[in-house]
Amino acid sequence: MTSTDEIFDIVIVGCGPAGIAAAIDLQAVSQLKFIVFKARNRAGGRVSTDTTTFGINTPIDLGAQWLHHYRPENPFP
Repeated sequence: MTSTDEIFDIVIVGCGPAGIAAAIDLQAVSQLKFIVFKARNRAGGRVSTDTTTFGINTPIDLGAQWLHHYRPENPFP
């Protein structure tokens, strides 16, 4: 964001699964101007895959206990 004077219709707080889904749905069906704020330097909220602790060949999924409704177009492969 380049200006502090920008005005948004909607502010989405959080870039976890719910925040991402809200942004995708808003973009698909609305002309409302929105912004997504996130606390970390990556999207996904508490859902992430650690590839640094044990190396890239041993990914460890962290965060969520369960992701419901998986489908191919899901933004979390």
